[in-house]
Amino acid sequence: MKVKMEGFHKLHDDLEKVIEKEDSNSSVTTDSDETKQEFRTIRERVIHLINTNIFQIGIICLVFLDCLLVISELLLDLQILQVHDYDKMAVAFILRYASLAILGIFLLEIALRLYALRLDFFRHKMEMFDAVVVIASFVLDIVFRQHDGPENGVGLLIVLRLWRMTRILNGIIMSVKKQADKKLQRERRLREACEQELSKFREYCSAQEGEIELLQGLLRKHGITDADKHEQPPSSHCGDVRLVLSPL
Repeated sequence: MKVKMEGFHKLHDDLEKVIEKEDSNSSVTTDSDETKQEFRTIRERVIHLINTNIFQIGIICLVFLDCLLVISELLLDLQILQVHDYDKMAVAFILRYASLAILGIFLLEIALRLYALRLDFFRHKMEMFDAVVVIASFVLDIVFRQHDGPENGVGLLIVLRLWRMTRILNGIIMSVKKQADKKLQRERRLREACEQELSKFREYCSAQEGEIELLQGLLRKHGITDADKHEQPPSSHCGDVRLVLSPL
């Protein structure tokens, strides 16, 4: 029985080692997928940069900021926001050129995309639409820079860039799906490992049953049975002791 329990403990320890190994392999794979990025050229680095979620979120934040600047300038020109004349000129100057600076950043982004994607840039309709929106917004902002009034509202064309939010959402969904697939593959590997260990347990039990039958056969061969072991009283010298003590 002791040998049998030691065998079970050994198999249980082997199963735990397999599970720990799978856990470590899974963590290493995840870390390597996220951190191990080797780029041989600057263009590959730029392609990776412009496709990251952080970069896309940064562009969306700049779009919202530019919209707020344009709306603030429009409210100021329509005298919905009341400020002093001197302050009005200063605030309008800051708002206008801050918006222009953001459009300049967008132009730089378009240039990076042209450098990274090259001719592929012109095969993506949404990238072309994005470039047209940025260039049109920049040109109209320059043309109507000296005009005060509703013309400043053309800067709100930049809000059309918010289509990139769909790309961010799609990236998040794909990332979650990728993690779920990794967990599913890990669970499948663990299941296969458990099935292998279960087959080992079954083989071990079959071997133990065969060994028990062999030992029982040897016992029967020598005329020893379980009933004989239980019914045979233990040898004792109590009778001799009583005979010796009786004369007293």
